[in-house]
Amino acid sequence: MLKARPFALLSVASLALAACGQDPAPAETTAAPTNAPGVATPATPAANTANLWNGGQSSSLDIQVAHPNGVVLQLTSLQSRPTETVVGVRVINGRDREVQLNRFNNNRDGYIVVDSGERIYLSPPANNARLAIQAGQTLEGELVFLGRLPAGQSAILVLNENAQTDNQHTNQPGFRIDLPLQATGQ
Repeated sequence: MLKARPFALLSVASLALAACGQDPAPAETTAAPTNAPGVATPATPAANTANLWNGGQSSSLDIQVAHPNGVVLQLTSLQSRPTETVVGVRVINGRDREVQLNRFNNNRDGYIVVDSGERIYLSPPANNARLAIQAGQTLEGELVFLGRLPAGQSAILVLNENAQTDNQHTNQPGFRIDLPLQATGQ
């Protein structure tokens, strides 16, 4: 008889800000005067989005990849911004041990590679640089990659480069996921 094991959900709303080494802004902030130099006003045009994938608009994704070690990675959204690319994720650790999606504590082990061969590297959060998920936990948030996702035909999300994608005993699962750029944008 199988017993259902409850999973705790770890909400990581500020994962994107932490990834850039920033603390979330306090609840109340003081607005800069609209006539201050460098401050965008309604009359000021937005940053050029012509070179951004999907014109800079967020696109929903419904991609799920189950690793043989019991980790399930779900991609929920994708957005290209002028200085970063953001991927919405939900990671369910079905193992009885902690797993890490960025095993070398740097930003060279996770990236998005585009059809030109260019790599857009992960900016891991300072408070969880290895992207560790405890046994039986779920991590939900956004992964931030340094650089914009250009308009293009294909891209692949890589987590734990050179790690095994088929080892059921690994605590550092490797993922290589094709991002459906044509189906979700443009």
